[in-house]
Amino acid sequence: GIALFRDARPIASSMTSTQGSCLEQRPEPNKWLMHHNELFEDDDNNIYLVPRNYVTDNYTIPDWIAWLAGSKSKYNAMPSHIHDFGCQYHQLLKVNLSEAELRNKGYLTVENDKEICKDIPIKYLSLVPVTKWEIDCLFKRAMKATGVIPARVYNTFRFGVFFNFGWLGNHPPFDMGKIYTLQQNDEKYWKE
Repeated sequence: GIALFRDARPIASSMTSTQGSCLEQRPEPNKWLMHHNELFEDDDNNIYLVPRNYVTDNYTIPDWIAWLAGSKSKYNAMPSHIHDFGCQYHQLLKVNLSEAELRNKGYLTVENDKEICKDIPIKYLSLVPVTKWEIDCLFKRAMKATGVIPARVYNTFRFGVFFNFGWLGNHPPFDMGKIYTLQQNDEKYWKE
């Protein structure tokens, strides 16, 4: 599956929300395993990847903010995936190809009437640093881009991530050698 946003608008999507076979609930509370790659094209035309097998919590907002907004599982959760990745690593995976190049090389295809983002080789990816302000603003643009999250909700959620104190502390860089594997996550998610 793919979530490709242009100017914060989805331009290709195999899903309107993360449901069904796209996410697998983990035994840990509020943890979900992504089964598909997701792409986001920001308003500066940069495309970012959240790789399959990444573990997300869907919305990194405090429960009290979710209560104010009415729910945190009621709306399209794809924007939270890129926010989770950026907050966890203080980096984003930038795709160094355009949408057209992704299609021409066969990494962005249509299968069974759905857009699919296949695994993009590391040679076409780079890690770029991201500040808390940048990732929180990207989160808001992505929520707005879905076209289904009301302004009151995405503004409340944007306010809520301001209180994400998990940003502080030690955040190891993403290991490109583990991309697309369960090992890209903390050990507790792939060790039995």
